[in-house]
Amino acid sequence: PSKLGWDAQTARAPYLKRYADKSNPPMACNLTYATLRISSVEMSPDKITEVMGISPTLLRRIEPDSKYRHRREFNYWAFSTKELSNSTDNKEHIDIILNKLHGKQEQMDSLVKLKCSVDIFCFWNSTGQGGPSMDVNLMRKLVQFGLNISWDMYFDDESA
Repeated sequence: PSKLGWDAQTARAPYLKRYADKSNPPMACNLTYATLRISSVEMSPDKITEVMGISPTLLRRIEPDSKYRHRREFNYWAFSTKELSNSTDNKEHIDIILNKLHGKQEQMDSLVKLKCSVDIFCFWNSTGQGGPSMDVNLMRKLVQFGLNISWDMYFDDESA
């Protein structure tokens, strides 16, 4: 302890105890989820499902008359964790997707060879300080599958 009877370890004890449980990460996230997205000009969503052997949570065929360019030009296949987990730890959501891809390296490679666009897109909403994170093992898995990852992040204004 310092001359004033205060030490950093004692001051940090409540914080450390509160966040010792990894299911309660030290961030102010109130909603997060991840989506494996596959889009293709030529391959139908049904064919992507057949190749992947995974049921999508959303699919959309090309809509030639849509006012939205991405709907006119691309088939879309998605597997989202939004309804699968209520965790506020984005790593858990990404891991759900990567576990679904376990043993599917050949399928992922074939989609890329067939000119499909494949990535993971994450939603993250916070009520304050903090942000999403990844550890080295998670990054290795993303690299193994050649997956880019990005976040759509929102920060609620607490002063309103």
